[in-house]
Amino acid sequence: MIELFPQGRVDLLKGRSRVFVVCIPVIFFALNCETLAQESTTMDNSARPVRNDVARARGVEFLVLRHQQLRKGSHQKFYELSRDGVWPWFEKIGTRITGQWQVIHPEGGGSEEYDEGYRLARYASYEHWKNTRADASTELGGNGPDSEKNGQALRDRSAFSLGSARVYYLEGHMAPGGPYYMPGLAEDYEVGEESSSDARPVRNDVMRPGEEVVALRYWKIKKGAFEQFNDASIEGVWPFFEKIGARIIGQWKVVHPEEGESEENAEFDEVVMMTRYESYEHWKATREGVELGGNGPDYDALVAALRLRRSLSLETSVEYLQGYMYQSPPKFLPGLDERYRPVK
Repeated sequence: MIELFPQGRVDLLKGRSRVFVVCIPVIFFALNCETLAQESTTMDNSARPVRNDVARARGVEFLVLRHQQLRKGSHQKFYELSRDGVWPWFEKIGTRITGQWQVIHPEGGGSEEYDEGYRLARYASYEHWKNTRADASTELGGNGPDSEKNGQALRDRSAFSLGSARVYYLEGHMAPGGPYYMPGLAEDYEVGEESSSDARPVRNDVMRPGEEVVALRYWKIKKGAFEQFNDASIEGVWPFFEKIGARIIGQWKVVHPEEGESEENAEFDEVVMMTRYESYEHWKATREGVELGGNGPDYDALVAALRLRRSLSLETSVEYLQGYMYQSPPKFLPGLDERYRPVK
């Protein structure tokens, strides 16, 4: 039986420790926008209403997967402050939040001193990300009560934050997510004793509910091999895994912006992939996917793609997360009953 993925960490690049990508906050300056002032007998010179230009042409998405160290038992409150105070503001200025999760340890382990979490945020480009940092973000969204609520929520969250061990800066795209049409083969079978044939058709039971788990998998791969690695995932791995119930969030190459503290390694590239499963039991069952999805030509394509990926891989590890997919729900942020005039 072919095991589709290793159960834990595989170290093929001996003598080297895992690379963490760490950043420090930096304030950036955005492009100048038209400055407006409130028209009132009691004009507030601190008001910063804005108008916006048309959306920039789409390029390669820039994503930030931020690790969090949190006070024990505080992840839920941290998430709620993010959901209700921080994310509405960031989504208004163009960010898209994918989700917030807490690291879990199904087989035991973890720290007794703190909890860990991750948040994945998407930006239209690296330039977009820079212009959402600190004071620059008011050039995109103004400084109304929504901005003030964001600032307060960030301050409130800091009471639960103990820092961050790493930040992954990523470039790439979210997974296509199907639909996938994989026709059934023109074959006939009946229930009975297993035959000597290599064919392994399956039928499936009803869905088994569970508590959703996200697998966060990290690779070091051969230098310059990301496109080949990524194509193998998209064309060979993901269709079969989606058939057996997994839902791919995306797969990205780790990048190293000049504002970060990390440097690109000359010997390997780094890859991050996130995949949703119905439960940890579901994740374990997909390690031998033939039991869930049979071994038709789609399975052969899966095995070939996995072999190719392994030939390009130097090291891999996996973390398990539970939490919330955000799904970017609609938000109504009313305009203030104010009028403005240009500053002379």
